Amino acid sequence: MTTLMQRLGLQLPEWARPEHPHLRFELKSVAQLPRRRRLLRALGFALVVVVLYVGGYLQATDFLQSYNPFTSWDASDPLRTLFPGQNLTEGLMMVWFWPTLILQALAAVLALAMTVNTVSEQKRRQTWDNLRATEGGVKLGFRTRWATVFYRLRPLLIAIFAIRILLIAGILYDLTAFQGRYIDLLLNGVTPDIPPILAALLLAFLMTAGLLLPLTAIGFEAALGLWLSVTFQQRIYSVMAQLIVIALRLSIIIGLVVAARGYMDGAFPTLPDGAAWGLMATFGALGDWALNYLHLGYYASVWATIPYTIFLGIALLIFTLAQSALTEWILNRAIRRAERVG
Repeated sequence: MTTLMQRLGLQLPEWARPEHPHLRFELKSVAQLPRRRRLLRALGFALVVVVLYVGGYLQATDFLQSYNPFTSWDASDPLRTLFPGQNLTEGLMMVWFWPTLILQALAAVLALAMTVNTVSEQKRRQTWDNLRATEGGVKLGFRTRWATVFYRLRPLLIAIFAIRILLIAGILYDLTAFQGRYIDLLLNGVTPDIPPILAALLLAFLMTAGLLLPLTAIGFEAALGLWLSVTFQQRIYSVMAQLIVIALRLSIIIGLVVAARGYMDGAFPTLPDGAAWGLMATFGALGDWALNYLHLGYYASVWATIPYTIFLGIALLIFTLAQSALTEWILNRAIRRAERVG
C-alpha cells in the first residue's frame, strides 16, 4: 500500500507533495497539535460518522417500524437481512445516501472555509508583503494552500470514497446476476436501443465519474475560496462572502436532491424529456456527485424513465474535466489578481 501511495505521489506536482517545504509549513499547525487534541478530533469525527449512519438506518427503516433486522435476521445471509430493501445494494443506498450526502456537503463547505481567509491571515501574520515580494511567492503559496485542503480533509475523503468504492463493488456484483445477463434485462425498453457491451462501457464511464467528482468539486470550492480571499481581503467582507456562497451551495444541493427525487417519484409528470435529462445531469454533477447513480437499480430506473440518460456517465465525466479546467482558471485568476493588486 505504501509503495502504491508513493507511486501516486510521484504523479503530483512538486508543490503538492508532502515533502515540499511550503506544504509542510502549511500542514505544520495541524501536525503540532497536542496528541490528546488530535485523538479527540479523530474520536469526534468517528462519533459524527457513526451518529450519521445510525440516523440513516433509522430513517430508512422508519425507526425500525417498516423493517426490523432483529425480527428478520437470517443467519445464512446476515448481510442481506441486516439492511432493508429488495437486495443488499438497495438497502445500503437507502441507509447510506443521506449520511454520505451530509458528509459531502460538509467537505465542500470546509474546502471553501479553509481557503477563503488566506490573504487576511497572511496580512494578520504580517507575511503577505514578503510573500508578494518573493518571485513566484504568491503562486507557490496559493497552490500549496489549495493542495493543503485535500490533506486536511483526508478523514472525510476516506469516508466518502469508502462508500463509493463499496457501491461500485455492488454494481459489479449485481452485473453477475441472472448468469451475467442482468444488464440485458435492464436495457429492455431503454432509449436508445444499444448492445450490452456498450452499456457496460457507459457504466464504466459513470463509475469513473463517480470517483472523480468529489475530488474536482472539492478542488473547485478550494480555488473559489482563494479567489474570494483576494477579492474580499478584509475579514468582515470575506466572512460575509463565505456565508453567501455556503448558503447558495447548500441551497443548490437541497434543491437538486428534492427536484430529482421528486421527479423520479412522479411529482413532475409534465416535465419535457429534455428538461428532465438536464435536471438529472445537474443533480449528478452538482447535487450528490453521482452518488445515487452508483446504485444500479436506481440508475436503470432513470434509463427507463428518461430517454438517452444511459449517456449520463459520459456527460458527468466530461463535467469533471470541465470542472478541473475551471478550477485551474479560477486559481490562476486569483494568483494574478493577488500579484497585481495585493
